[in-house]
Amino acid sequence: MPERQNSRSVILDAAESVVVDQGASSLTLDAVAARAGVSKGGLLYNFPSKDALLEAMVARLCDHFERSIAKAKESADSGSTDALKAYVIATLKTDPKQRRVAAALLAAVANDTRLLAPMREHNKRFMAELASSGFDFGQSLAIWLATEGLWLLELFQVLPIATAQRRRLGAELLRLADQRELTTDRDHGSGRSGSKELRSKKRRT
Repeated sequence: MPERQNSRSVILDAAESVVVDQGASSLTLDAVAARAGVSKGGLLYNFPSKDALLEAMVARLCDHFERSIAKAKESADSGSTDALKAYVIATLKTDPKQRRVAAALLAAVANDTRLLAPMREHNKRFMAELASSGFDFGQSLAIWLATEGLWLLELFQVLPIATAQRRRLGAELLRLADQRELTTDRDHGSGRSGSKELRSKKRRT
């Protein structure tokens, strides 16, 4: 199993290299096999079709981002960083190579969005985490969607703001995350504000 896992990683590295260097249209099984230094049969043993390869690339992209979120949560200077703040931080620090891979992948799967299943599962898990976080769901959702909008606009290189403006935007998203209201258990996921007692407690801390 470790040997197969290693060969899968080598093939996925090669596939990412192809799409970054040559674009999504150049992502063929032959090109990936050649870049990985494996036979086409060896590639098909790990990924029986191009669709299987693409879906694995999407899953790997999601795994990479989830590791970035975990790293943001654990960073020494982030204190009690919760999931949403960690998500914002991870998005702001997205690796340029990963952004190029993501852009190419979205282009490659545009005609079959079923291949985005790993991303749907990633979003579903994160939405559940927001709903159970103890913070107002509507406020958390608005910040998350704004963060996703930033990611997508940067992904397609259509965000006309300067670096300093981007820093201010990031700081504002984190400020809004800090100012979310706490909710009661029955309010989780409903978008309703919590009790006055809990809101007051949040403002005092």
